[in-house]
Amino acid sequence: MRGILLLSIAVATIIFVPLDVWADDDMQWDELRIWKESADNKIPVLIIRDAKVSETQVDIVEDAINSKEKNSGRTLFMGWNEGIKEISNSFGVNVPTLEIQHKLDRTEAITIFLKDKPSQNNFNGYTNLFYDKNGKIQRALVTIYNTDELNKTELESIIRHELGHALGLGHTNVENDLMQPKINMNFNAISLLDLQALANIY
Repeated sequence: MRGILLLSIAVATIIFVPLDVWADDDMQWDELRIWKESADNKIPVLIIRDAKVSETQVDIVEDAINSKEKNSGRTLFMGWNEGIKEISNSFGVNVPTLEIQHKLDRTEAITIFLKDKPSQNNFNGYTNLFYDKNGKIQRALVTIYNTDELNKTELESIIRHELGHALGLGHTNVENDLMQPKINMNFNAISLLDLQALANIY
């Protein structure tokens, strides 16, 4: 179970970490889990919203999954699928991609619930993972709170972070990364650190 609070700072410091350093240090993550195998190597995603949550917010969530936008200078990704495809090709692994569906065709899926009410624990987002008897993820429930009160950057940041948990990433102790416990709004894209962690466990 993962919760997230937003952290925003005015000045950003860019830190470049060599890729081989990222690959070798397991202590950078508090937890890494893999999904139960699926025949098509895709994880279905269903997005549900409260009636008061606008369709625009749903579009932002879908973009965090399917955006092809990329910052080639630092190899940062705006959408999870594009990053997953690139890291899978680079490392010769099969990290499952996310497939948005309007009706789930199986129970092994990620459900994203966009709520219009705040969390009682002051979380902006929260992810529950459910495991099979072998400890593999078979279902994830991502909840985003107070969704219509979030601006585009905030919602993008939170949903990318929570989808990282839904895919099997815990929190990292690496500063200025999407998956650190508190989101830094200046470092809210999907990094090679995040993607290589997925590649290493698959």
